[in-house]
Amino acid sequence: MAYQALGLGTNANDGTGDDLRTGGDKINDNIVEVFAKINGVATSAISNGTALTADTVALLTATQTMTNKTLTTPTLTSPVINGTVASATITALTTEGIQNATGELEITAQNQVVEIQGGGSNSGAITLNCEQNSHGQKIIAQPHSAGVTNTLTLPAGGNGELVSTVATQTLTNKTLTAPTITGAGAIAGVFTGNITGNVTGNVTGNVTGNVTGTVDGVVGGNTPAAVTGTAISGTSITVTGTANALKVNTVTTTQRNALTAAVGMIVYNSTTSKIEAYAGSAWVALH
Repeated sequence: MAYQALGLGTNANDGTGDDLRTGGDKINDNIVEVFAKINGVATSAISNGTALTADTVALLTATQTMTNKTLTTPTLTSPVINGTVASATITALTTEGIQNATGELEITAQNQVVEIQGGGSNSGAITLNCEQNSHGQKIIAQPHSAGVTNTLTLPAGGNGELVSTVATQTLTNKTLTAPTITGAGAIAGVFTGNITGNVTGNVTGNVTGNVTGTVDGVVGGNTPAAVTGTAISGTSITVTGTANALKVNTVTTTQRNALTAAVGMIVYNSTTSKIEAYAGSAWVALH
């Protein structure tokens, strides 16, 4: 029904306006129409005759606080959410989400902490998808049974990857304090520390420290001698095994002269067919 204006006549009491019945009927019709339009329902406080509480009308541009309101499919532009949100569920956001001026999701927590709570049998987690949203990597907390409450700090420095317990990765410029290395590992480059455990692989570099354990394998350079059960302790060498023999490295005079010799080094010189020892300033043939 359209709004019905009362006929007031041209001049006061000129008899050209609506009579009292017609005017009253128009007033009633207008009020009924207002009741029917409030919230689009017929059970509103106005239409069902109940009393209204005193309140302030929400204006379009005014800064006001609204309490106990339900917003259905709203569009929020640059919202600021303060305080505690209790028993609230956000079931969906638009594809644009909540963005700052450069397009990122920006959350400003009062205590600078954003908490993802767990529930049921699931720990709190964040899933990061690939650019096509067909793969995702999840960051998840330890389960309740682990009883873990700690802080993980991201590493400083340039761009890099986090270290995985199962991925094959190369670590550069890292210091391992009291590590335990198991499996078929390899140590390449210059190793300047002490090895106090057992070495069961091959050592192809130079050993400048003391070997206090048992050497059971190959000792020497490119054409080393095979040594079985050689116990090296201090300055003495005891050779054991089925052959009861020690075979030293065989070199030519040219190869011998190219060695970085140390006092007491022994070689077999195939050029002179003699066993020679380095005496500190020269090689001496052993007769």
